[in-house]
Amino acid sequence: MSSTAGHLASFALTGDESTSDLAGTGFSCSNEQPNNGLGDRIVKRESTEIRALLNHSILRRPSSVELGWKNFAIERRTILPSEKPELSIQHYFLVLWNVNVAEGETYCNGRFSSYKKYPNTLTSCLPGIRPAARSRSKSEIIVGAFDPDFMRTIEDELDKRPSGTIQGLSGAYDPELRNLLLLLAKESETGGQCGTLYAESLMTALATRLLYAMRSKKLRANSIVSPLPHRLLRRVLERMRADLSANLDLATLAAETGYSRAHFVRTFRAATGHTPHHYLTALRLAKAQALIAGRTMPLIDIAAACGFSSHAHLSTAFRLRFGVSPSKYRRNH
Repeated sequence: MSSTAGHLASFALTGDESTSDLAGTGFSCSNEQPNNGLGDRIVKRESTEIRALLNHSILRRPSSVELGWKNFAIERRTILPSEKPELSIQHYFLVLWNVNVAEGETYCNGRFSSYKKYPNTLTSCLPGIRPAARSRSKSEIIVGAFDPDFMRTIEDELDKRPSGTIQGLSGAYDPELRNLLLLLAKESETGGQCGTLYAESLMTALATRLLYAMRSKKLRANSIVSPLPHRLLRRVLERMRADLSANLDLATLAAETGYSRAHFVRTFRAATGHTPHHYLTALRLAKAQALIAGRTMPLIDIAAACGFSSHAHLSTAFRLRFGVSPSKYRRNH
């Protein structure tokens, strides 16, 4: 792997030390934060890219870097009133402003200009120079950071690439972007219980939507997509069924077809009516249903054998699919 590919492959972590290297290669874990009034301390792992972008801020929930996700990091933070110096950034960032109106100033054309960011609106930062800024109020946000190589790959994989110059979003209202970001935040903060395939599908959808939104373009909802050829679909389903306990990712399944990740998702859905994650979950639930009815295997072991992250994850998915809990289903069968 080249040095460039290596340092962009993952989001670095930071401790108490400050850093200006936004493409760091290491995963340090020395950031100690007070945990309670008794002086106990815990270690928090966080993205250096996000921390450097926001300067003075507080991590409110576990960062996605705890899960080892590739190409994307997401964190829920509180921005504190502070001065933010001009900063060179290499990643794409998407900020969802939450709860309250955020006020501050941005340096532009030789002077500071006031801004207000309203709840449920979005702001993006592109690779380049982030101007100096002042935040005057405490702000609650969710922020996602994209690896630039990942964004370029997603754009190259689009059936029809959007035209025009990329423009950053500033206080934009986009329910689709907001919902995708919230789903990724929830998946991160609940420990990635739905698995890598689910998270990567959301990341791909978010990156695709953002590429269009930053050019003020709409996704073509009515474009016709040919279904995945039967022989390729059969290979993908065989790979899924081979080990339902495996934490499959999008790249692994797409490799069975020779298609890009984005094109694979579209053709798979055209062929089955479901996303790969939803189809895999249905296979796992069918196996779990059979094992539960067999009455010999503990539910916690069934969850592991069927690829669910925990007994609770199996119970939630099973109840949504069949309308009863696994234990009640076992009693009735």
